[in-house]
Amino acid sequence: MKEEKRLLAALSFGDFKAFGLLYEKYHQQLYGFALHLSKNKHEAEELVQSAFVSVWESRHSIDPEKPFGAYLFSIARNRFLDMLRKRIAESRYINYMLQQQKELVENQMEQQMDNSELHTVIEQLLRKIPERRRLIFRMSREEGLTYKQIARQLHISENTVDTQIRNVLKFLRKELPKFFAFF
Repeated sequence: MKEEKRLLAALSFGDFKAFGLLYEKYHQQLYGFALHLSKNKHEAEELVQSAFVSVWESRHSIDPEKPFGAYLFSIARNRFLDMLRKRIAESRYINYMLQQQKELVENQMEQQMDNSELHTVIEQLLRKIPERRRLIFRMSREEGLTYKQIARQLHISENTVDTQIRNVLKFLRKELPKFFAFF
């Protein structure tokens, strides 16, 4: 016990040799304790290293009159509890992110179904309009042609193109709500 007090006093002045002797004295016991807590060899080694790093960092404030072993083991226990808290926080975060991803995928699937359903309804409605008007609308919306390009290809005026497209949109605005009134 007297020898340990002398080592702790030397440690407080930064004596690395004293630190090494304390490490040799407590390493195996601390490792066994850490292994008992964590049930994992790698984590037990990390806890031992972390505890001794903490001892070195706080060497100026260690009281040589108090039992060093108890101090060292309480550091290891506290580091283990910190590790558990971190693991729990990470687990919650991972679960939260997985839930967000699941909801995003579900929303995308639902939106795709809605878009698919809307596309199907629009196709049904477009079949009800005259063929030439449908052709003009498709050239504009699906092929992305300008009114001028459509007019040139079909040998009609831009004004006719505009009128035909407006008639299709008016028809769709009138008919679409009938299909989705119950949703």
